[in-house]
Formats: sequence, C-alpha cells, structure tokens
Amino acid sequence: MTTSGSSRPRPPLTEAAKEQVKLRANWLNGLSVATFAVGTLASTSRALFEPRLQTSDVLTSSSVALICLFIAWRIHLLAYNALKSLDP
Repeated sequence: MTTSGSSRPRPPLTEAAKEQVKLRANWLNGLSVATFAVGTLASTSRALFEPRLQTSDVLTSSSVALICLFIAWRIHLLAYNALKSLDP
C-alpha cells in the first residue's frame, strides 16, 4: 500500500534537460534584473531627481519601487530554486 506522500526518486536528468533548466533559470534571472532596473531604479531616481514632484508622486514612486523590488526578489528565488534542482 502506497501513501500519497511517498515520493519516488527521480531519474537523473539528461544533459539536454540540465541545459534547459539552466536556460530557464538564466531567463528568469534576466527578468528579475529587468524588473529591478525598470521598477526600482527608475522609480527611485525619478523620485530623487525630479524637482517638481508632489508628495503623492514620491509616495507612489516609492510604493512602485518596493513592489518591483519584491517581485524581482521572488523571480530571482524561482531561478535559484530551479538551479538547486540540478544538485544530486
């Protein structure tokens, strides 16, 4: 009798499958960097260097920056976890 929680060992990945995991992780990490650059750096630099911004604009830019920073971090963790799957 097997339980639903039992897990069978996975067969080893082929070299092609390993390369696909690496490419996927690289793509996700690139998406993370782009999200960080556009969402966090652009919003922060706009809030810091545009002299005529209202307080509400600064708060909006700061909120967007924090949300994009969180999203970039989560995407990076997805890439990291994909690469951890390559460990035996």
